[in-house]
Amino acid sequence: MPENIKRPSLLRPTVDTRFHIDFEWWKENDSNWRIFLQSYLCESHQQMFQEQNENVIIDTVDPETAEIRQEDGLLYELMNHCARQPEFINDNMPLIAKVFRIFLANGNQPLSAAELSEMVNRPANTVLVTLTGPQVYKGIRIFQED
Repeated sequence: MPENIKRPSLLRPTVDTRFHIDFEWWKENDSNWRIFLQSYLCESHQQMFQEQNENVIIDTVDPETAEIRQEDGLLYELMNHCARQPEFINDNMPLIAKVFRIFLANGNQPLSAAELSEMVNRPANTVLVTLTGPQVYKGIRIFQED
């Protein structure tokens, strides 16, 4: 078996287990992932990306290392502009929608069920059970450290 394959942990997840959006998993398991993300763009960026027929790749500069990287333009604009708008997250959203948007707004930094529970005003065990159930919602999975 190739060494670079991430294997799920055999340990039972706890409220301290960290999660994130696993974009690679999502891309492999849902051919409509870009269309779904496009619906999360703010109005001005929806118009901009609606006119694009292909994936837009942009150059970004890492603020700490000054390294130039190529990134998916849709994801970059979504996470660095649209997700930071005041109306992007609200209290009336269902749990999964709110958790998904929190990850977009925080740059997909891993968070535990306990941390997420404070942000969504739901019990940590409810968040944990929802995120570790048999269905993977919007690519939200356990964060596997390399």
